[in-house]
Order: sequence, then structure tokens, then C-alpha cells
Amino acid sequence: MAVPNDPTSGASPACAPCSRLGFVITRLAVPAWITAGSLTKLVENDPRNLPKPIFDLVLSLDGTFGLQGVAWMDFALRSICGAEFIIAGMILCMPRLARPLAVAVLALFCAILLWLIGTGWAKDGFEAVLKGSCGCFGKSGMNPLYMLLIDGALLGGVVLTRRACRNVHHSWTAGAGRAALVSAIGIAVAFGMPARTVQLEDPGATAPATDGAAGGSAPVNPNGAGSSPTTEPTTPKDPVVAPPVVPAASAWPARPASVQPYYLPEFAGWVGKPLASQPEMALLDAPPPASIGSGTWIVMLYRADCEHCHEVLETHFVGTLKRPTLLIGIPDHDPANEQPMPCTECTIRTFLKGPNYVVQTPVVMRIKDGVVEAVCTDHEDAASLADVLEGGL
Repeated sequence: MAVPNDPTSGASPACAPCSRLGFVITRLAVPAWITAGSLTKLVENDPRNLPKPIFDLVLSLDGTFGLQGVAWMDFALRSICGAEFIIAGMILCMPRLARPLAVAVLALFCAILLWLIGTGWAKDGFEAVLKGSCGCFGKSGMNPLYMLLIDGALLGGVVLTRRACRNVHHSWTAGAGRAALVSAIGIAVAFGMPARTVQLEDPGATAPATDGAAGGSAPVNPNGAGSSPTTEPTTPKDPVVAPPVVPAASAWPARPASVQPYYLPEFAGWVGKPLASQPEMALLDAPPPASIGSGTWIVMLYRADCEHCHEVLETHFVGTLKRPTLLIGIPDHDPANEQPMPCTECTIRTFLKGPNYVVQTPVVMRIKDGVVEAVCTDHEDAASLADVLEGGL
């Protein structure tokens, strides 16, 4: 017969319910929660959906281990998910480390969520916080406030409940072996899961591109090499001399046969290079006007539901424009939150749906004779934005 306070016996009847609850929360719920978030991020395969402080840290380490751009972001995303799988495996299989690991991870999650809530509230207001996603479960994640309530409840459950089987001596070797096996499976999943297959949306299904105040549409040639206007049948006439071909139109890159799962433009590296040389520019729903290859243009990447983009457009692109302007829409916006377009003279194009475009909008560029002269990626930097918009006038 076991004595309740005998250290060689199992958990006492008085603490048994609490120990069982601790086992369910710490050893089952927490690793399942961590694993679910990692799997979601892997399936989406979009580093932009990571929590912002994590994404910013990963972006700042671009070039680590000789990896740059998309290769680095893919490696970093898979490494983060692999690390989460390892932690979940250790919590599940190593009872003596389960509580401290669970507390540390959940506390880190809560700290990140508090940072997101605080910075979002100070910058955009509480309503914007409720509309945002924390990134814990990728794009499909809840807003930071709701996620904080869940992570906080799990953290409280881990701290307030007793450790299950607290008096039973567990073998470190057996636990470590099981954790190593589970971790190996997690790493294999993280780095073995194939990148998602990307298919570009049929250009004919996208909204027509518009060219300035005329508001005309530019029908898209399916091969992506250019656009061809639709004409009414006419009566044959005497032969006439064909108009000269405009080089800039034919020089625009053709649509690629295959695309990446996501694109991570490094705008600082665009300066001094032709806009058309960037791989993202081959993914427009229609080529821009041929005149973009001569003179000075302003190019702005925006999202239709981006309040900061709308603010820049209303401030600098209303009425008669000082310079011709090309707006390039990123198609992953929420139609329910779409803002009205205030610019009536802008030429509008859109990236084709399919890849994920890892871009923080708005991005404003000045183009001269087709070459990028200046870029502003922080709309709150008034000096940088003014330099892009007013430089050379």
C-alpha cells in the first residue's frame, strides 16, 4: 500500500487531479499548439507571415551562411519551424524539462504578442490591431490580442498546475532518446516538405490595366510579351507603311515559364539598374506604357487595402501629376478593406496572383530612362520620400 507522503510512491491522491491536468496542458496541449503553428507556416511557405519582429530579425540576417534573398528566407523559415518541432518533441518526451521549456516558449510568444499589440496600437490604433494577424499561424492566424489570451491561458495553466508524476524517477536517457527521434522527424518534415507549386492566374481573369486619365484598358497578350489592341473588322484598303516599332515595349521581359513560391525584392539593390531587369516586373498583368523607358517616372508598389498606401496616394498623387506615375498593385489584399483609388492620372498595373510577394508597402521609386534612380521604403521618412518625388525637378 502506498503511503501518500512516501517519496517512493506515485503522486498522492490529493494532488492527482492537478497532476493529470498539468500533464494534459504541459505535455500534450502545449506541444500540439506549437506543432500546429509550425505546420501551418510550412504549408503556406511565406516568410512574410512570420511575426513581424521575427521577420525583421530574419531579414536583417540576410546573407548568413552564404545564403541570400529567397534562398536565405526559405532556409530561415524552415529552420524556425524545425526548431519549434524540436522544442515540442522535448516537451512531449522529457518530463523534467517539459515545464521550464513550456514556460520559456509561451513567455516568449506572449512577449512578441505584447510587442505587436503595443506597437500596432501606438501606430495605427486599436481597431487596426484587431484586424491584423499575429503570424503565429501564418496568414490564417488570429489577431494578436486573441492569440495573447490563448497563449496566456496556456502559460497560466503550465505555471499553476503541478507537474505530473512529480515523485516518479524518469530516465534521462530514455526521454532524450525519444525526444531525439521526434526531433529528427520534425526536422525531416521542416526541410523535406516541398515548396508549394505556383501557377500564375490566367491574365484574362484579372482586372484590366488602366493607363492614366484616359482610363483605357490594355488587353493582355497571353504570352506576356506585350499587349495587342482589339480592332473592329475593316474593309481592305491599299497597303500602307507600317508604323515604327517602339523598342521599349518589346524590351519588357516576357512572362516566365515557371515562377518561385514567393519573391523578396531587395529594393536597395535596384538603384542603378533597369526596372525591367527585375524578375518581379515580368509578372505584371500587362507591360507598362512604352514611354516608361524615357524621361522620369514615379513607380509605386501598393496594396489596395493598405491605409498607409492610401495616405501617400491622397497626399501626393491627387489631381494633376508632376510626373507620369505607374502604380503596381500587390494582389494579396483583402477586398473587404479595399480603399478607393484617388489617383485619376496614374497608370495602374497589378502583379499576377500565384506567388507571394514579400513586400512591405508602400514602396516609392523614381525611374529615369528606365533605370531606378532612388527608392523610398519608409513612407514616414519625409526626407526620403520627398527626395524620390521631387528629385531632379
